[in-house]
Amino acid sequence: MGTSRTHDADQVPAPECDTRLARGLGWGQAEDFFVSLRDNFDALHREGEQTPKMMTVALHCRLAGKPARAAAFARFVDHILRHDRVWICRRSEIAEHWRRQHPATGEKG
Repeated sequence: MGTSRTHDADQVPAPECDTRLARGLGWGQAEDFFVSLRDNFDALHREGEQTPKMMTVALHCRLAGKPARAAAFARFVDHILRHDRVWICRRSEIAEHWRRQHPATGEKG
């Protein structure tokens, strides 16, 4: 039997999900949202100097779309755009990148 390598995708839990704003899980104000996003990004960016890292931010229009929260998210985007080697993308773009860079090989079953 040969070896096979296939792609399997699973949803990764997003610690940066805006539902924390609605459920009272540590983010009482829009500033809390921004600070958490910024600090987690900064830590991952530092770690990524050695090995690439990915940060998922899950947003829902009814939560993050409130004016103050949208402004906090815009500040976060401005923050990450000031860094080198950052790619802002959708999940489909990550999947396509993975398929191009690491094509599946092996037997089809």
